[in-house]
Amino acid sequence: MDFCLVHLSDFHLRSSTQPQTDAILSSLAQDLKQRVEALDLPTPHVALSGDLAYGGREEEYAIVDRFVDSVADSLRARSLMFCGGNHDVNWSLLAPFNADLMNEMVEKRGGVASTEARFAAEPDREAFKAGMGPYYSFLKRRGVESTTNLYYLKQVTVANLRLNLVSLNSAYIFSRKYNYHGYVGVQQMAAAEKDLERGRGSSFNITLVHHPLEAIVPSAQEETKRHLFSFSDVILNGHVHSPRVAVEYTARMLGRTRTGPPPVISCARCVFDEANDPTVSSGYSIIGIDFEYERVRALKIWEVEFDRGKGAWYFDPSKQTYPMEVRIPVADAGSVAGDERVGPKVTDAERGLLDRWKKSQGS
Repeated sequence: MDFCLVHLSDFHLRSSTQPQTDAILSSLAQDLKQRVEALDLPTPHVALSGDLAYGGREEEYAIVDRFVDSVADSLRARSLMFCGGNHDVNWSLLAPFNADLMNEMVEKRGGVASTEARFAAEPDREAFKAGMGPYYSFLKRRGVESTTNLYYLKQVTVANLRLNLVSLNSAYIFSRKYNYHGYVGVQQMAAAEKDLERGRGSSFNITLVHHPLEAIVPSAQEETKRHLFSFSDVILNGHVHSPRVAVEYTARMLGRTRTGPPPVISCARCVFDEANDPTVSSGYSIIGIDFEYERVRALKIWEVEFDRGKGAWYFDPSKQTYPMEVRIPVADAGSVAGDERVGPKVTDAERGLLDRWKKSQGS
């Protein structure tokens, strides 16, 4: 594979549970290194899709920092990408109107308009961000500056292809009454999409957003789906506390305009809290992508789970999910595969350029 990304999520790190999670975290870092090497994958990028801390407190992010550093060092990670989750919200810092907005969105469809109006006002938007103040301080320590609309982008160049990593915040509105739900919002997604459109040439977009579509407030699910599918090729979620992979075949019906297949959606959960959540399935994902000049040819996802009884990470070949593979058809210029266009035919000169780029990357 030409590109590798390790997907981790939902650590819920806090000092009171460190004795029981330290061994798991250590074994996770070791397993990641050994598995990437065994699969002969290139040096990976790492994406962490939220719930890094347990209660969004400053002291918890000191633990997160140490763990993230250990994973990055073990893998010699090319880059790190983060998004915030509901556990990265600090309840003591929430704006007074925050919970009211979430309750209204869940109970009344008109609540979406109220939330968007608040988000459009800079003081209120800053109040949303303040509720996750320690999380944003953590990002800043790691050299990450989010936009005023709470998202941020990172770009990786692969030969002539722009590979964009997009981090969205789905947790800035929070209510204890409806703590399963999240909300991204039209303004955040539209601003991110506009940013993506500024680049020239072909691109492939990987979006991190903590809440999966089924956990977005019901009144905003369809609109969120349409926006995310309009610019995402892979969507990485956390929150569900179980590793899973799915190809969303309804994307065509929602007016998808990007070439290639509908998005691949992957969820992951790394560390379980046996005392509070004994049934959770711990796991992580590895995503590998093959490129052919200006397009993606194939995508594979490996799901790895943790066996609590044996204290070891494993995969189950009987589930036939190791790996899951999505192949993208190749055709001559101007032809159409199904109802979606494919890129132009790759020339020998372009293949030579790609080969030189691959050699320059090493392992």
